[in-house]
Amino acid sequence: MQAGKLKDRVTLYGARTENLEPEWPVIGQLWAGFQEPRSVARGEQTGIRAVGSTYIQARYHPDLAHGQLIRRGDDWYIVESVEPGRSRSELAISGRRIIGHAATYRRTGEVTDVPVLAFLTRENVYVGPMSEPRHQIELFQPQLPYPWGRRGDAITLRGTTYTVDGVVEGSDDGVTLTVMVTR
Repeated sequence: MQAGKLKDRVTLYGARTENLEPEWPVIGQLWAGFQEPRSVARGEQTGIRAVGSTYIQARYHPDLAHGQLIRRGDDWYIVESVEPGRSRSELAISGRRIIGHAATYRRTGEVTDVPVLAFLTRENVYVGPMSEPRHQIELFQPQLPYPWGRRGDAITLRGTTYTVDGVVEGSDDGVTLTVMVTR
């Protein structure tokens, strides 16, 4: 392994815990090198996760596993697979980058906005009982204040404020959450 290629000091987070307030515990730090996917033949963005996987070469860490998170500066990656590298001291990791847009999340009754990554996945999913269109927004959970996705919470994304109507059933995967919203 060429140490010069591992130029980023990253933080490794464990999978979400199921405590009273869910959290993603810090497991440690490691040196890593990132090779982002090329844009040729990539599909259209449909969610908060990048379309292509990022190749991450890292120093060996005994606790690194599928489903964990890697943070490099402001960028987050979900570990998809971990394989041994060319030597016993390295790992070859496939990670999916979180590429949502900068947004804010405000819980009902709060006065402070919390920065969060969000992605408008579907517009005008259906019309609600009051004839208002519904939309779906996917959110990056580690940045959300708990409890999340409550009716009446507000998300401001790209200059538009949406009101949370509820969580989309089955969308909580421990890393992202999809909520149904109205304008």
